[in-house]
Amino acid sequence: MSPTYSRKQVAEHKQAENGWFIINNGVYDVSKFYDEHPGGRDVLIANIGADATESFEAVHHSKSALRRLEQLKVGELPENESRCFISMKKVAEHISANSAWMVIHNKVYDLTKFLDLHPGGRDILLYSAGGDATQAFMDKGHSDSAHRMMEKYFIGDIEPSERRSIIHRKDTSNEGGADKQTTHVKSDKDSLLRHVQQQLKVLIILALFLSAAILLLR
Repeated sequence: MSPTYSRKQVAEHKQAENGWFIINNGVYDVSKFYDEHPGGRDVLIANIGADATESFEAVHHSKSALRRLEQLKVGELPENESRCFISMKKVAEHISANSAWMVIHNKVYDLTKFLDLHPGGRDILLYSAGGDATQAFMDKGHSDSAHRMMEKYFIGDIEPSERRSIIHRKDTSNEGGADKQTTHVKSDKDSLLRHVQQQLKVLIILALFLSAAILLLR
């Protein structure tokens, strides 16, 4: 069993000579890896003493890089400080007004209690429930206060193997011609497919009901 280190203990290793950081609940000592790192030592030093999961996952890593990472592992976070990982299969089970979950930027939110508070109405949330709503969330645009409010509904992170990449690309269509960063996230068709399937079920039930009514009237 791997030794456990608290986030506070990891934070104490923020000097270059004994740099540790966290990736997906694992604790890694990267102090002897700086000069080997293909991206340079600075990107590692910028994350020591903290949780580097998001920075790590923002860049694609090869299988050999992941194996090398495991060699640097010194322990795990204790259970009470670990991030909770949730599968997309589990999220897909929560598609009703009684339990509405969705994924935004690889984070899982339980929005059941927010349905009737949403300024845009509950239907738009239920439409995306059970799937990845990142693209819809980004397309709509939300204020800083909306982003902060989301945190109270956060319940966990998507399993590392199921996370989607966020791709940054330049948009030169603005009037000044200056480049600006826009975020494009792989679109998820599951919500649309699920919505169509639900509508088909309703139509089938109605057709059966009408057929039965016609037979009774004869």
